[in-house]
Formats: sequence, C-alpha cells, structure tokens
Amino acid sequence: MATLTVAGIGSGLDVNSLLEQIVEAERTPTENRLNVKEAELQAELTAFGTVKGAVSSFQSSLARLKDPAFFSSSEVSVSNTDILTANSTSVAEAGDYAVEVNSLAQAHTLASIAFDSLDEVIGNGTLTFNFGTTDYDPGTDYQTGDDSYNGFTANPDRVSQSVVIDNTNNTITGIRDAINEADIGVSATIVDDGSGYRLLLTSEQGADNSLQVSVDEGGDAAGNIDMSGLSVLAFNASTTNAEQTQQAQDALITVNGLSIRRDSNTVTGAIHGVTLNLQDASPGQTVQVSVNSNNIEEAQTNISAFVDAFNELAGTLNSLTAYDPETGQGGVLLGDSTARTISQQIRRELNSIVNNGGAYNSLSAIGITTSRDGTLALNADKLEAALNDDFDSVSQLFYASGAATDPNVTYVSGSPYTQDGNYRVFIDQLAARGQILGEAVTLPITIDDTNDSFSLLVDDVSTGLVSISQGTYTDFEALAAQIQTRINSTAALQNSDTTVSVEFVDGQLQIRSGRYGENSLVSVSVQNAALGLTANTVETAGQDVQGTIGGQFASSGGQTLIGSGTAAGLTLQVAGTAVGNRGSVSFSSGIAGRLDGLLSQFLSSTGQLETKTGTIEDQISSIDEQRVALAERVAQIEARYREQFTALDVLMGQLQTTSQYLEQQLAGLPTIGEQK
Repeated sequence: MATLTVAGIGSGLDVNSLLEQIVEAERTPTENRLNVKEAELQAELTAFGTVKGAVSSFQSSLARLKDPAFFSSSEVSVSNTDILTANSTSVAEAGDYAVEVNSLAQAHTLASIAFDSLDEVIGNGTLTFNFGTTDYDPGTDYQTGDDSYNGFTANPDRVSQSVVIDNTNNTITGIRDAINEADIGVSATIVDDGSGYRLLLTSEQGADNSLQVSVDEGGDAAGNIDMSGLSVLAFNASTTNAEQTQQAQDALITVNGLSIRRDSNTVTGAIHGVTLNLQDASPGQTVQVSVNSNNIEEAQTNISAFVDAFNELAGTLNSLTAYDPETGQGGVLLGDSTARTISQQIRRELNSIVNNGGAYNSLSAIGITTSRDGTLALNADKLEAALNDDFDSVSQLFYASGAATDPNVTYVSGSPYTQDGNYRVFIDQLAARGQILGEAVTLPITIDDTNDSFSLLVDDVSTGLVSISQGTYTDFEALAAQIQTRINSTAALQNSDTTVSVEFVDGQLQIRSGRYGENSLVSVSVQNAALGLTANTVETAGQDVQGTIGGQFASSGGQTLIGSGTAAGLTLQVAGTAVGNRGSVSFSSGIAGRLDGLLSQFLSSTGQLETKTGTIEDQISSIDEQRVALAERVAQIEARYREQFTALDVLMGQLQTTSQYLEQQLAGLPTIGEQK
C-alpha cells in the first residue's frame, strides 16, 4: 500500500507556504486598488497645489492695478540733478516748472570756547534753549557782543526747553550727552579745532529754529553772562559768549518766478505732489522740472504683467484639464468640477463690463482679447492709444473707484462686498468736534506769574500744566495762536494723535478737539479766570455723523459712514453743513478689484480650493484607514486558515498513524498459499 511521503510534521504539508499564497491572494487585489486610488489622489492633490500657486501669483499681479496710487503714479524728470532731485506721488499734477535754488536751508550752530580736556569741568546750572529768529551780526567780536545781537523773535510753534547740569554731567562730555539725551531739537557734538575741544550746539534747519541759550547758575544775573562756568555757553541779547559759526537760514527757491521759502532742503508743496530735494544753491541758474501725472509707460508695464500672469494661470489650468486625442491621455484634473468652475468664474470677470463712466469699460476696448486656447492677447498699440486718449477711463477699468455728486462728500474706499451701482446719501446728523467755550473776557489781558497756566483734558489725554508767556496781550488772535501752540506742544499731545484749534469768539475762548466723533471732548482740569476758563465754561461733546447709504443703515465713526447691504464696505467721509439729501455716490469695483475679491474667495480657508484639497486629504486618510482594516482582515483570515490547517495537520497525523498500524497488521496476516 502506498504511503504519504510529503515532508513535514503530522500531515507533511507545507502549511506556511500555502498560507502565504492564500493571504497574498486575499490582499493583493484590494491593495492594488488602494495604491492606484492613492496615486490618483496624490496626483490631484499636487495638481491643486499647483493651481493654488498659479492663482496666488495671478492675484499678486493685481496689486499694482487695483490700487490707483500704483496704477497711475506720476513720473518726474529734472534737468540738473547736481542742483536738485525730485520725486513725485500719484497726485502730482502734470506740468513743466522752472526752479531756481537761491539758498539752502541751514541749521544754527554755536561753538563754545576751547577746552583742554574732554573731562574738564565747565560748571553747574540750567541751560535754557529758546527757538526763533535771531538778528545777529557775526562780523563783530563774538565775546564782546558789541551791538551784534540786535533781537530775537520767538517761534510760537516751539516751546522753550531746559537741561539741568550738575556734578554728574558738568564736563564738556557730560553736557554733550545731557543735551542729546534730552531730545529737545538740539544736537551737541565735540570737535577738536587744533586749539582744543569745542562743544558745538546745532538746532534744526530753518531761520525760525535759531538758538537762544540762557544760563542760570543760581547766583545773580551778572554771573549768568560772564565768561566763567556754564556761562561760556550763553548766547542771547545779554551776551554772546558762544560763537555763531553758522547762521540759521531758510531755503529760498523760485518756481516759475514765484518766491518760496522753506525751513528744510526737502521742499514739499511748492509743486503739488512733488518733493524737491535741494542739493546746491545756484542763484541765476534755472532747473527744469517736468511732471507727467499720467505715467503711460508704467501703466503699460502693469497691464502687460497682468496679461502675462493670467496666461500662466490659464496655461496651468489647460495642461491639467486637457485631453490628448493622439495618446488618449487626459490631464490630472480632466473633468474636475472645481477646476472648471474656477476657470469659468475668472473668465466671466475678464469679459465683464465695468461701469466707470468712460469709453474704455472692457478689456477688449483697450486691446486685450481672448485667444482660441483661452489665453489673453494684448494689442500694445491699441492699449497705448487708449491710455493717451483717456487715461482715467482706462485706469478706472481696473481699480475700484467712486465719485460723489456732493463736493463735501468724499469717496474713501469700497470693499470686495460692495456691489457696483449708484447709492443715495442721506444725512440725519453731522459729525462734530468736542469743544469748550469759556466766559467772555476783554482786552487787554495781563498774564503774570499768578495766572500763566491752566490744564485740559483733550480726548481723554491730559495736557498737564500748560504755561503761556507772561505779558499784556492786546490782540485776541495773537493770544489764541500762542495758547494753541503751547497746548499742541505738550508732550502728552505730541505723543498722541490729538490736537486742538483755538480762537476767541466774541471774547470767549473756544478750544476745539481736532478729532470728530462721540469720543471727542475737551474739558478744563485747572481753571484760569484771566482766560475765561472758569466753572461756567461750557463743554460740548463731539458726535458722529449719522445717515444712510443707498437707503440702508450705515455705521459711523467721526465723519465716516460705512454702508451695508449692497453697499457693504462703501466708505464715505461727510463734511459740510447740510443735513438731509446729500446726492449720490457711484461705485465701480473694477476688473482688478473684482478678480482680487474672487481669487481671495478661492484661496480662503473656506474657499473652493481649500475645500477641494481638504476633501482629497480626507480621502487619502481614508485609504490609510482602509489599509489598516485590510491588514486586520487578512490577519484574521490567516489565523482562521492556520487554525483549520492545524486541525487538518492533526487529523492527517492520526490517519498516518492508523495507516502505519494497518500496514503492520496486514503484513502479519498469512498469505493464501500458507493457509493451505
């Protein structure tokens, strides 16, 4: 009888090999399917990452088109940059200007006597600096003051400043550091002119910023003007112990024959929107400054960059969604609804009409057309002709713009949520500034050491004690100007964005906050009866403008109204004196503005691209979970089959034993011949 000869324990079967083949047969089809699906999803995820990058790059190209300051920035040219240079802003007005630089602005500089050592002690006391215009003849002996100092007129916009000199800082080095650390508009330096170390005191540029230096050494008046101690630095009507090495002067220029004076060599306002940087005084020599407010070359560059950026995006989308009939292969995103929607929405905006009130209200009107492959083609000649014909119309085709029919209503800005259209403006309440109105006073007003100060609270900022010059005032306007200067010069107000305006109205001192709105207020902290600031002073709080835009509620703050509904984000500044109907405001978002809002939606955390990539990432995570489940299921199958094969192996072992026993028994039986 045949016997089982398969190698192995019990049954002799190669159980492990059989189990490996069975498990592999269970695992492979599902694993292959998951691998293929994951590869597809990873490819889609990479593709959408590419799309996001292309959309972001296209959005970046809109920055110089959606902002009028960049789109229509002006350009300026100068015929002689050795005499002056110039730069301009977008509000510069076109024109040609003849500029002559007669003198440069200079800072007033005073020099001390020479000292032998940087550690030499000068003296103790208080240095007081006043700023203004000095009438001084430097041709006389600076240490004798022989009629050389003819007068000083204080600058009402600058308050006097003091620096205390004591035993901790009474050397030439210590005085220098103390002045510089005080940060009072005076710089101190030390130079060695060969005869010794001299302390130089330099003010800011401009004739109104010259220095008057007074000394108080704690003794009698004569001791403050002699040539000993701290008095060596005195420069005033009583003595000119310090030497004037450079007089203060303004820059003096002419623009088209008009004489203009400035306290700085950086001249603004002489030509609207243009800053002149004076380099050298050249009386009699004219410099031609030409301003072109419509920078056609820059506009062409920006629009061309916009076309190129879109074509890069279109090329990316085309390559990812295209089908090649020759190879039968499609792009990774062929048929994908998200990619198709993005492309369609962008193209819809590109083909839209903009209500800018001009002839050039579409891309095709300025020479930008769509090619058969979906990219844009730019006709440079047609674009240049359009810019030369109506620059504003072309520029407003791209950026958000608005215009109000009321000259006292100013369009400030829109938002991605503001819809194009015309909106009626109705004002219920005008904005107002907080103010106080004191009791009426009469001239002359005498200010002495008993009534030369007061204190205010302006927009929740305390001025601290405000001091005004002592004397007899016979002119309300001059007194109001000094009070205004002294209040606005306080450290507290200078460190905030708060200012005041001051005037006398029928003998009543009126102090008004520079800010509009309900948070604008002025109140008296320390009274001054001489000025009418008493308990009877009338305080009036500010108020916000209130009204509607397009018939819808508008939020407000100060003079600003912000629309809602279809006018959401439309921001206006309302001035003037009339309430009720204030005309209308037209708004156009512009193609760049619309596209920027659309692309921002695509790229937002809740936008289509983020949603799509999130879905793909969830599917990839699901595949990882399916792999874990597959591994668990295969392990269970293997365990079940192993259990079954183990039972079979035991049974086969038993059968093998029985077989061997039967063979032995059968072998012991007599044969037929033996029985006979």
